[in-house]
Order: sequence, then C-alpha cells, then structure tokens
Amino acid sequence: MSSKRKNTDGPKVTMEYAKADIDAGIEGPFLAAFPGIAPPKDIPFNVYKPESEESKNKKKRRIVEADTGKVEFVGQNFGDNARAGYCRYVLAIRDRDTEKITFKDAPVIPINRTIKSLKNAKGPIASKEQFMQAKNTLGEAFGTKKIKQQIKSVERNAVNVSTLDSIAGILHDSIAAKTSALPSKESIKAKADEDRPIPPFDLAATKVEDIYKIDTLITPAEYQVIPFKALLEKTNQPLAALPFQSSAYVNGALTVALSISKKDRHKIRLLMYISFLMAFRTIPDKKLDDSEFVNKIMGDVPSVIMENLYERFTESPEGADKKRHTFTPKSKDKLLCWILAIALTLENFNMDAGSLTKDLSMKQTRVNELYKSLGCKVNELTATEKAQAGASNEEAKTMKRAILTVPLTFPLPKRGPKAK
Repeated sequence: MSSKRKNTDGPKVTMEYAKADIDAGIEGPFLAAFPGIAPPKDIPFNVYKPESEESKNKKKRRIVEADTGKVEFVGQNFGDNARAGYCRYVLAIRDRDTEKITFKDAPVIPINRTIKSLKNAKGPIASKEQFMQAKNTLGEAFGTKKIKQQIKSVERNAVNVSTLDSIAGILHDSIAAKTSALPSKESIKAKADEDRPIPPFDLAATKVEDIYKIDTLITPAEYQVIPFKALLEKTNQPLAALPFQSSAYVNGALTVALSISKKDRHKIRLLMYISFLMAFRTIPDKKLDDSEFVNKIMGDVPSVIMENLYERFTESPEGADKKRHTFTPKSKDKLLCWILAIALTLENFNMDAGSLTKDLSMKQTRVNELYKSLGCKVNELTATEKAQAGASNEEAKTMKRAILTVPLTFPLPKRGPKAK
C-alpha cells in the first residue's frame, strides 16, 4: 500500500510501506537488544535461517551471530529467549533523490554474549587440608579394611588419648559432619557422567532420537553453511569435494544417497560433516596453528565450522604466552564419539559396530568401548541378522551391532584390583 501527501513548502514527499522483504528474498533490517555490553560497531553480524522450519508461520525465524575473537554474540527471534512481540518496530528510509520514504519491518532480536575464555573455566583448587579431609571421608565410607585401619591409626597418633573422654561429644559431632558431607552414590555417578568425553545428552529422554539431538551435534549456524551443493554439482567425481576421501563408510553412503533421484539433503549434510571431522582428526598436534597447513587438509570448510571444531575438540595450555591449540587424550576421544554419534543418527541408532573401524584406523575393541561410553549396547548378531549377512557361526562371532536404546544408561566406572 502507498499514500501520497502534498507539501506546500517544497517538493512532494512520497511515503510507502515496503512489501515483505522475506517474501522477496531480501534479508533485514533487524534491531538488536544488547543486555549490558554491545560489540564494537565494526564487528559484522551473520544471519542464518533454520532450514528445517518449513511451515509458513515459522519462515521468519532467524539466528544472528558475531564473534569478536574473545566474546561470542548470538541471538534469535524465536524460542524461550525471544523478545515478547507486544510491539512492532519499523525503520523509515528516506531517498533524498526521489523524496520517497520507505517503511520496513525491523524485528527486535535479543543478543546474548558469552566470554569464550570462560567456557572451560576450572573451579578453585582445594587446599591440601581439604583434600586430605575429603580423602579420609571417602576412605571411611568406601575403603577396604586395610585403608580404614590406616586412617584410624593416623587419627590415634594425632590425638591425645587421655583427653578423649572430655572431647567425646566434639568427636561425635565431627564424625556426624563428615558423614553428612559425604557425596551420595547418585551424585558420584552424575559427576562421572558429566565428565564423559561425549556430546551433550538427555538422560531423561523417552525417545532414542532425543538422547543426542542433532542441533547439539551440529549447531544451526554450522548446519546452514555445510557446502553440500558441491557434491550435487560435481556429477563426474562428487566425492572429490570431500576433505577426507578415504572413508569407506562415508563414500559408500554418499554414493547411494547421490544416486537416488530424490536427494536426501539432510543425510548428505551429515555425511559431509563426518568427513570434516575425520579430516580435522588427521591434523598433527603441532600443525593445528599452522593456517596454511590446516587449509591444505580441510579445503574450503566454512569458518563457522572450523571455529566450532577448534572450540570443541582442542584445548589451549594454561599459562602459554600466546594462544596455542592442542589435542589431549580426552579431546581426541570426544572427537571420535562425535563421529560415532552422528553415524548412529544416520543409521537409526542401530549400526554395524565395525563399519567405521578401518576408517578410524583403530582396533575393534577400542571402538566398542567408545560405543559403550555413548550408552550403546554392543551385541552379537541375532539368528536373523546372521542369516541376512550370510555369515558362518565363526564369522558372526566377530560381527557386532551397536544399539542405542532408552532409557539411557552408562557403564559403571571400572574398579581397581582389590587390596590383599
């Protein structure tokens, strides 16, 4: 709609309300609300559209993000953190040449900030006295007979026995305090589960697909920029677009997916992301900060994905003069579990446990341990599965299935040898 009015003091001014820009394929503008600190004015913001939102009432959903190097700014105009839509904001844009004023919708997006250096911040270190007190408390509750005798011996040597009668009440209160402070079995298990090198999980999930949700494995910002179209455009050698081309699992699944007339773009995206993870895993530890070498290995992987790979799967040594990235045993296991979790999603959470073993250059027993750390059961083939595979009884003994089910349970930590 448009309206015109006469201006008796000068040239005519035309006022026009713009057509919905989203329908026209034009992004913006957006108004950002910063709670506290705003980023520098020269920091650009990227806008992403959740492609999975196909319904008409969700097509205006957007995610905006910016990174200053030290602080991340992320916001969205939907979900729990979205601004309540009680008001509608528009911007007026005046063209001085044509004297036309155009009004455009400008939705407000609240921006949250995260300090990157505090993501993996560690808590305060306990003093030597606190450590010994906690150690003795655990020893009294869970220790062997020999350990308990050692603790009691130390306590007897530190206390004047002749004064025990007069301070019996104090000792009783001290023992009661230690017992009350003792962590429960449930809290110990919860802490062990939290420290596992696996993707974020929902322990209360009632559906297997909700245990490891895809947007926790691949963020919406990463998902949108996966360059899967390069696979569709290369009709002769599509696999040449992959940074890691030695995976029999990825190559086989992609060949099948690309041969179908109706392409499953979601599956192609996930397989390409697995290729990114496998390529990133091949970078030597000392070359992680060599941008030229990394670009040679990774190719044209979008910067948003590369930043997340470094953030998730590398660590920076404390006290280093300048920022340096390195792989640790825990971060390596985390990267492997990420690959297996995405593969489980593609295989409907029931897959051949050996399908990725050669790709990862690992022993099958080690791969089975990683599946179990994700909460999978690694089972032998059933009679029906043996028949389908056409395997003999001897061959079937080495063939396993990794199956993820609900409720999610993790293996108990291995206990050390008993004291004699």
